[in-house]
Amino acid sequence: MAAALALGWALPPAAAAAQISTWSEGSWSWFGDPRAVQVGGSAGTTFAGWIDWSGRVTIGAYDARDGLMSESVVARVYHDDHSGPSILVEPDGRLTAFWSGHNGAVMYYRSTLRPADINAWTPVAQLHQNIRGPDGFTYPNPVLLAGEANRLYLFWRGADWSADVATRTPSGRWGPGRELIRSSGQRPYLKVADNGSNTIGIAFTNGHPREVLTSVYYADYRNGSLWRASGRWITRLDWAPIAPRQADLVYDASRTGVPAWVWDVALTTASRPVIVYATFPSNTDHVYWYATFDGHRWVSHKLTTAGGSISPGTIEYEYSGGIALDHDDPSIVYLSRQVHGGWEIERWSTPNGGSSWSRTTVVPADGTDNVRPVVPRGEAGSQVGLLWLRGDYDSYTNYRTSIAFTR
Repeated sequence: MAAALALGWALPPAAAAAQISTWSEGSWSWFGDPRAVQVGGSAGTTFAGWIDWSGRVTIGAYDARDGLMSESVVARVYHDDHSGPSILVEPDGRLTAFWSGHNGAVMYYRSTLRPADINAWTPVAQLHQNIRGPDGFTYPNPVLLAGEANRLYLFWRGADWSADVATRTPSGRWGPGRELIRSSGQRPYLKVADNGSNTIGIAFTNGHPREVLTSVYYADYRNGSLWRASGRWITRLDWAPIAPRQADLVYDASRTGVPAWVWDVALTTASRPVIVYATFPSNTDHVYWYATFDGHRWVSHKLTTAGGSISPGTIEYEYSGGIALDHDDPSIVYLSRQVHGGWEIERWSTPNGGSSWSRTTVVPADGTDNVRPVVPRGEAGSQVGLLWLRGDYDSYTNYRTSIAFTR
């Protein structure tokens, strides 16, 4: 079903020039992407996906031409934000939403019947995995490679806690799932991004920072193989899984004794990777970092302290406010950090690969959480510059947040 909405409020002039709108009640994790996409350029439509307070898996649309917001419920599951949907823009302009339960038995997906129109959808389809293990699907990440005749790569965390992948041919035929990254007894956390053509950048950890001393790693996929950022060959995709140590070591936790968690990865116009991640010197002291590959080595720059967890009453001590790259221009970062009065969102930009920065406050702290920012992916010039969660985030099953955005 679809319903039209229109609601907004303005920032104080001294804080920023952006107009802020609140869309609908809901939440998302940061390990499933894209959470938001842009179709049709600056005069087109921004689509976002979330799961609401009662477990309705929702796709929303914001039409820049008339400023109207609409939403369509594609499924109903348990109200766990790990079940938030990821959105793929198909070559013909239709949208496909992917979602699963938290460790769900199957991956679900369905597509719109018409390009850029969320009012009508195909029936729900299922993707089953042939990977043995006690767990199921979590965190869908679909990536379409135009340079491979629009072959789809779908990444997820799978049955044996490995990072897994399956491909879909341009005709729509799925191949078998396979393990991509295995870290014995641990669950690698993965973020992916593409260069719009033939390369997928993969940033990941060797586990959960609560359970193991986690470092940050990186590998490319292109031309059927996995590579280091320097161009050194690792292995064929058909021969995966790889162990984290086979990839680039971006951040080495064994040297600092401080675990990390990856937040985002993007590729520049020259296909060089950029990664943002958080480290945890203590439960109440998170730190954001910006890492680039300069053609020879990885260089990490400290951005800022981030405060503590947005879920302090739970075991999720590493739930930072969140940091995201602008995938059209990875020299721009949006981050949520704890300040007096709550969590504010700031825009940081660098002219020199992270050596120096300028920053502005986009969303001031006002006594509530403003967390997990994300920039819509796709065509540049979106009227929606930023989306985030606004409200009270207690845990991944107990959230009273809404989807907010600037325009």
